[in-house]
Amino acid sequence: MPKRDLQPLQIQRTLPRTNCKQCGSAGCYAFAFDLISRSKRPEDCPPLLTPEFAESLAILKDLFGEGERTPGTDHVIDKTRCTGCGDCVTVCNRALTTITRGGRYSQRAPVPPPLKVIDGQLDVVEWKSCKRATPGLDICNLCAEKCPFSAIDLVKAEEEEDEE
Repeated sequence: MPKRDLQPLQIQRTLPRTNCKQCGSAGCYAFAFDLISRSKRPEDCPPLLTPEFAESLAILKDLFGEGERTPGTDHVIDKTRCTGCGDCVTVCNRALTTITRGGRYSQRAPVPPPLKVIDGQLDVVEWKSCKRATPGLDICNLCAEKCPFSAIDLVKAEEEEDEE
């Protein structure tokens, strides 16, 4: 299942459901939202670290990978899954320079590419060029869709990050 299709209730079913609040969230359902938004990691739930929930922890780590949100962006890149193939960069650059008008394609003025493979790993180098950085265009997810290794996840930027 693609990460963008994960629902909090599905994640909550994998959690211990103790509502102990040791993770800092209001309960397990709130923790599920925090996992999806990448503000928390599965390891932030102390009960998941016990042998009783080892299988649940493994499932959640597989779902969410080892990726961390690139500061100030919507991109979560799992460096352990990224091979540096560049498929995401190619599709992103094509989407940035092509616009559709009445079913016809035309070229836009070139913009600096938001993504680049550096030393074999994907990096966000020019966030402001990304369509997701433009209000109203945050539905673009071509790079994540094109990644054959599920190394990219996209989450909406939090309001606090936008203000800083």
